[in-house]
Amino acid sequence: MASNPPTSDSLQAFEILKDIKPKFAMINEKDFFEHKFTGLKDLPYLDREDVTLYCLSEEEFVFVRTTAGINIFDTEEYPFVYNIQHKSAEEMLIASHEAVYQYLKTKPERDGSNIAYLHNPGRCGSTLVANMVSKTKQCEVQSEPTPVLNLSLIFNKKDQPVTRESREYLDLIKATFLLLCPDVNKKYFIKPWGIETMSLFPLLHQALPGIKEMLMCRDVRPTVLSFKKLIPEQIYKSIIPMKMSLQPPNYRDLWEKVKRGEGDPDEAFCFFILSTYHAYMEETRDRDDIKSYSYESLIEHKELFTKSFLKEIGVEEEYVQAAMSALEVDSQAKSSSHNQKRTAGVKASVSDETMEWAVKLAKEEFGIELEGEKGRVHNMPHQWNKV
Repeated sequence: MASNPPTSDSLQAFEILKDIKPKFAMINEKDFFEHKFTGLKDLPYLDREDVTLYCLSEEEFVFVRTTAGINIFDTEEYPFVYNIQHKSAEEMLIASHEAVYQYLKTKPERDGSNIAYLHNPGRCGSTLVANMVSKTKQCEVQSEPTPVLNLSLIFNKKDQPVTRESREYLDLIKATFLLLCPDVNKKYFIKPWGIETMSLFPLLHQALPGIKEMLMCRDVRPTVLSFKKLIPEQIYKSIIPMKMSLQPPNYRDLWEKVKRGEGDPDEAFCFFILSTYHAYMEETRDRDDIKSYSYESLIEHKELFTKSFLKEIGVEEEYVQAAMSALEVDSQAKSSSHNQKRTAGVKASVSDETMEWAVKLAKEEFGIELEGEKGRVHNMPHQWNKV
C-alpha cells in the first residue's frame, strides 16, 4: 500500500478500504473516505502527478491520488482510464467549482491548443485509433475519461438542449479539460465515451478555441452489430429506456416521436449513432475545422489514414509506423469490461427492416443520406479520403 502524501492542518490523507470497493465507484458512493478542501491554500496539492481528475458533479470536482508507479494513461496496459483510476485509487479529494476556478487563475492562460479530441458514437474504431496515437509516445492519451461523460450528462438532463448560446457552461468545460490536461508542455489526446457526449459539439471550441476536434465514424449496420455483440442479450433488450434518458432533451423527444411500439433496441442504437452524426453535421454547417474519419477508410488505407490523422493532431510523420503497429494487436485485449472474449463467437444480425427504418429516419429527421446495405453516410461533411 502506498505511503500517505504530505499533509497540512486541513488536508489529511486516508487509505481506501480496498476490500469494500465496488467495481465502479460513482460520485455519491461512500467507498472513499472523503476529504473536503477547506481553502484555496490546499489546492496546489493538485499539482502532484499522482493526483488526477476522477469525476465531477454540478457542484464539485472529485480527484483521486493513485498508487505510486502506475501510469494510468498507458493505454496499452489500461485501455480505459476510468478502470485503472478506480482500481489504483488511494485517496479521494473534493473541491467546489469556484475553488478550482480560482486555482486555475493562478496558472498561465491556455486555449487548449495542446489538446486533440475525438468525437465518436462508440464501437467505431475510436479505441483502436487512441491506441495508435499512444504508440507514437508523442501524446498522453486518455481513453474515456469519466469527467467528459459527467459534463455531457449534466447538460443532457437539462430541459433544453445546449447550444452555442449556452455560454454559462464554458467555465466548467474549460476547467474540466485543463484539469485533465494540466501540463502545458505535453500534447494530449482524448477519446471520450461514445453516444452520450454529443452535447459538447457546440461548446467545446468556444471554451477552448485552440482545441483540435475530429469525428470517428463507421457504417451504421456494423456499428449496431458491434454493440449488439458486446452487450449481453438480456441487457441489450432492456437497456434502451436508461440509455435514452441520458440523451440530450431534443433527441429524447424525437425518439418518442419516431419509435415503433415500445422501441426496438436495434432501432434505438441506429438512432443513437445517427444522432451523433446529426449533432456533428449541425455544428459543421459553418465550420470546416472538424474533419471526419471513418473506420472503413482506416481498414482500406491504413498508412494514408495514419499519416493524415497524425498530421491533424500535430504528430510528425516519422511516427507513422509506430502508430500502425497498434493495428497488429487487439486494442481492447487487456480490458476487463470490453474483452474480446465477450464478442468472440457471438452471433448477431440487424434486419433489413431495421435498416429500412434507419434510412427513412436518417433522411426525414436528420437530413442524412444512408447508402448500401451497411448504411454508409453518403453526405458526411469534411471527410478524409485517400485523395
